[in-house]
Amino acid sequence: MHKIGQTVRWWMEGAPGRQERKKYLRLYEQGEFEEAALALRHALTSTPNDPELMMQVAGLSRFGLLPLAEALPLLRTIVSDGPPALAQKALVYLVNLLWERKGAGEAMECFPRLVREGETSARVLLRAAAIANDAGYHREAFDLLVRVGRSKPSALSSMGYLNLILETAADSGTLVLPQAERARAVASHLARFEGCFTQLVKQSIGNVAVVANGPSLEARGLGSIIDSHQLVIRFNNHAAAAADDQGQRTDIWFRPTDFTHIPMRETPPNILMALTGCNIRNRFSNGLQLLEPYMHQDRAIELVPTSLYERMFAALDASPSAGLVGLAWAQSEIGEKLSPRQVFGYSLDRNTSAVSHYYGKRHTGSWPSRHNWQAEQIFFHSLISEVISA
Repeated sequence: MHKIGQTVRWWMEGAPGRQERKKYLRLYEQGEFEEAALALRHALTSTPNDPELMMQVAGLSRFGLLPLAEALPLLRTIVSDGPPALAQKALVYLVNLLWERKGAGEAMECFPRLVREGETSARVLLRAAAIANDAGYHREAFDLLVRVGRSKPSALSSMGYLNLILETAADSGTLVLPQAERARAVASHLARFEGCFTQLVKQSIGNVAVVANGPSLEARGLGSIIDSHQLVIRFNNHAAAAADDQGQRTDIWFRPTDFTHIPMRETPPNILMALTGCNIRNRFSNGLQLLEPYMHQDRAIELVPTSLYERMFAALDASPSAGLVGLAWAQSEIGEKLSPRQVFGYSLDRNTSAVSHYYGKRHTGSWPSRHNWQAEQIFFHSLISEVISA
């Protein structure tokens, strides 16, 4: 009834922002995401107290289409004053956004609401426990695990927050989790390769080729030059064909943890896989399950440092692409700006919120890219000693 009353009042007031909303939908369906985001923000200006519209606008922050500084107050307002179901949705979104972009300490502002009396969702309570553990509030995290164990033990025994499991297993006075041994095995596997990226880059004495997948490689015949470097870094679904342009060697492969997103391929045993994703050990609810297959296959893996993601989130106000993450990590280890002669296939200026260009193809998404390509282009040039043209 509350929602019906809101709608009636909106129509009686002349349906403010209606044209902007229609414009937003039309532009979004056409794939003009940046223009659609602007229309949606104009609609909110006309109806500033509409919580559902506020939620929709705040959601643009996930795609780099709204500054984080504008999204946070919208979400906090919905959490405080919105209808219960929408307030809960905004709370979860706010938690995830703060944890990813600002860290667990900032996300702890939401902790009291997440664990309030009457909250029965095991998923929410386990999320709160993982945040508390990451922020150093271990006792609060353990208390929540006990709470979940009493109400839904199956959720407790199947959860995959790696560091939360390890911290719990290290405390003999708390719960015994059946997945603790698996978590220890994964952590031991990760420890075997910690620092490998730094070691490989430093051993190459700067003779590193960082190879993205953009169309600027097409018909350039740079494959043999790429392969002549002591260390070759590639990303995601890098092509195995077109060796004349792209080369064949790979020493470090940046890829996400999830096999369904980037399928596993046959790779030589000496390749290091740098797994992308911010704060995998703490933030990923299925981190244990995602990392286990790499351990079982005895793959050399290393996680991208959370500190690097924090730096890039601050600069981009959006999720960084794998290619930029790898370039930034390599540059930080080399300790000086990279020469254009060791950077290949970056065509960031050709990408938009709607279209991403790759070697020999382009991808048009039905939703916006999570990457702020304009900001990525600026960040890219800050890592290079000279301007590179596509």
